[in-house]
Amino acid sequence: MAGRNEHIMHEMKMLQDVTTSMKQSMDEMSVGARKINESGAALGDISQKVHGSIEKIGGQIDQFKI
Repeated sequence: MAGRNEHIMHEMKMLQDVTTSMKQSMDEMSVGARKINESGAALGDISQKVHGSIEKIGGQIDQFKI
């Protein structure tokens, strides 16, 4: 009987360790996803600025057409 109890306690400890590891991994994925979203937003801002700059340059070039 004592052997069974020890086995159950060992299995519960393993389950707790795996659960802790999964939680840590999920936290890391959450941080990574947030960083990806922030990068995407920054790229969107840069894209808008580049688009505006291209339009301005195009307008300036059009002034030189004969």
